[in-house]
Formats: sequence, C-alpha cells, structure tokens
Amino acid sequence: MKDPGMYYWNWHIEWDTPDDGHLTKVFKVYYTGSTKYQAVEIMELGSYGKSLVLDGKIQSTILDEKVYHEALVHPPMLLHPNPRKVLILGGGEGATAREVLRHNSVERVVMVDIDGELIELVKKYLPEWHQGSFDDERLELIIDDARKYVFENAGREEFDVIIGDLVDPLEAGPAVKLYTREFYSKLRELLSDDGVFVTQSTSPTSTPRAMGIIKSTLESVFGWAEPYMTYMRGFDSMWGFNLTGLKYRLSELDRDTFEERVKRIKGKLETLDYDSIVWMRTLPLYVRKMIDRYKGIVSTDDNPVFLEV
Repeated sequence: MKDPGMYYWNWHIEWDTPDDGHLTKVFKVYYTGSTKYQAVEIMELGSYGKSLVLDGKIQSTILDEKVYHEALVHPPMLLHPNPRKVLILGGGEGATAREVLRHNSVERVVMVDIDGELIELVKKYLPEWHQGSFDDERLELIIDDARKYVFENAGREEFDVIIGDLVDPLEAGPAVKLYTREFYSKLRELLSDDGVFVTQSTSPTSTPRAMGIIKSTLESVFGWAEPYMTYMRGFDSMWGFNLTGLKYRLSELDRDTFEERVKRIKGKLETLDYDSIVWMRTLPLYVRKMIDRYKGIVSTDDNPVFLEV
C-alpha cells in the first residue's frame, strides 16, 4: 500500500491508484499541519497555483476550482424550479456555498462540515475560494458529522437541493460511510417532494469502480441516478458526479428552461452553459462501459466502497 501523497525534495507526489500517480512541483508552502481529522497543506503547485491538499490528495486548485464548483452546484440548482432551502454536506472551502448563494431564490443554506479547524484555515488562507460566503446571513454553518446531521434530521427538515461536496471515500477516512445505501436512505427523507441530490463521485476514468458503485447505490434508493463528468486539470483526470432526486431529471432540462433559470444567478457563470451540461451528461461509450461494470453492486454500512490507494 503506497502512501496517498508524499514529498520528494520540492515535488508533491500523489497516487491515483496503487499503480498510477502524478507529481507536481511545489513552489511555495502557505501552511502545513493537521487538524483532528486530516493532514492539511496549502501550497503553490506547478501550473495549478494555490492549492488545497488533504491527506496527500489535491482537493482544489485556483486554476480550476470554478470548473469543479460550477459543475457540482449549478446543474442541480438550475434543474429545480425554485430552490429556496439548500443543504451542503462538506464543502469546507466555502466555494460550494459561494455558488449556491449566487441564486437569488435561495433563502437558507445549511452547511455541515466536520472539520472546524480546516474551515478556520480556509477563511485565512483561501479567500479566493469562499469570497465571503461564510459571512452571508443566509448561511448556517454547522460543525458536525454530516452522517449524524442527516440521521438526526431525516423527516424533520426538508431541502429543495442537497449537495454532497465530500472528500473521497478513502478506507478508514471520515467520509467512507457517506456513500452507503443506509446514508442515502436517510438523506432521501430530507428532500422535499421535488428535491434534487447531487454528489461528487470520484473519477469515472481513473476510479470507475467507486463511481459505478456510488451510482448503483443511489439507484438502489432512488430508482435512478444520472452520472455526468467534467475534466479537472488539478486532479489530472475526468471527474464524476451523480445526480438523482424525487421528480426532475437532468436529461429533461431543455435550453429554454436553462436560459430562463440562469437569470436568477448573480453574475455570469464562467465555465458552464447549457451546451456544457449536455456535454457533461453525454458520457462516451467506453466510460459508460467502465462504470456499468459495477451495476448492481451496492455500498453498505457493513461493506462500504472505498478507493484503493
């Protein structure tokens, strides 16, 4: 078993699988240390620029964080006709909240992240990411375990959109049981009658097993799930998402509806338009084959899926 990340002189080396990885030159270190839950590095990396690295894995870079956060947030937000209440699970950089809060329909956002120490570091070192979102009066920040919050509030609260901006399901990591059938079953009880849920789902090309099992697990609870993907230079890979819900499907979002709903967003989207969404959800045949190989395999609390790195 290789370490998930390491440093050799001034290079950051990251393993994507037990047999593959990539390295990036370190130009500057802003912070290095650990919270109660994870190792944290904030560094200037290669062509990526300022980057957040957790447990040796690049989580977000200034080069393409907007590619990731616009792809994660706006498809489910624009799919819903009037998202007023939004739940964010994870999202420690504050950028997911930043994008959600751009929708003028939003009245309340609950963000649940387990690592309060990380959020304090983010506030200090990553203002380009959060852009003041933590100070928005519509945001309620809860420092707690997302699983605990979901289980305690299922059936008591309702959200129009729920967004899983969680770290990957690493073995013995803090998020491994945030991708299971039991967790999704409780999360479903938090959705409004027409609610939409999306979760980051690792890479459909580098780690298709994980993405395929996440899709199958969602299908076991909701009956369906739509995968989509975009390219992340900072991850050196295509990156995947799975969207599901109780009424609306991303494949049914037409151009006229998109163009009308996008008007409720403050400012212009920088990396996403209607054609982008059509492209992201039109997975090539070889990608569909890779993730469909794991169709019917479900992650459970007793047997959770995790990345093999």
